[in-house]
Amino acid sequence: MPNLDPRFTCLLALLLSVGQAASAVEPADPTAVALHAALAKNISHAKDKLDEKELKSLAKAAGGLQILGEVLRARSDDKVWQETTTKLLAVVTELRAAAENGDVAKCGAALSALDKAALAAAGVSPTGKPQEPPRPPSIPRLMPVLDGVYADAKIALLTGNVESAKKQALVLSELGQLVSNSRGEAFSMLIDDFRKACLAAANTTETKPQDVRQIFRGISQQCEACHKTR
Repeated sequence: MPNLDPRFTCLLALLLSVGQAASAVEPADPTAVALHAALAKNISHAKDKLDEKELKSLAKAAGGLQILGEVLRARSDDKVWQETTTKLLAVVTELRAAAENGDVAKCGAALSALDKAALAAAGVSPTGKPQEPPRPPSIPRLMPVLDGVYADAKIALLTGNVESAKKQALVLSELGQLVSNSRGEAFSMLIDDFRKACLAAANTTETKPQDVRQIFRGISQQCEACHKTR
């Protein structure tokens, strides 16, 4: 058997763990499952940034991971959930600091630790009550995360992975709530329409990529409507 790239092995283990968590968690909280999948995808992107020695981009990617991690932590107030997601966020903080300081070795160590923290978090089910959404970050910090998640959804559709795209749409709905909280009441109606479009894509029973793409166009239309008001 050929030797596998350790990075590929770690990512495969993480995705398998997310899939196992999905079977247990999804009936109760599909949003948590979707957020785990988005974290796994974004950890992979962060590793690419490190491979390319783009540490400024890696620091920004860590900022995106922090936002996703905080939304995930807010899914439940139970003790074990809070502990595992807080540990994950602590590693993300280490990664961001290492990237900002230009320390390649520490970035690599932090990413390895992040793999383990994400695996541990993906193995825990949220059994408590959801908390209030985290304090919204600034729009300049939040928009790249939204754009990145939407780009991953579109790539998933292009490659025929409809279920992955639907999960990304669910994450977009959660991030849309942060935008609404950040921009205030005057913006809330537009964001409500955006979130409805995201949920329509996430919950559609269509299974053919070409049919789901038509539904995803509703998200694009709402994105354009929001951008016109900025």
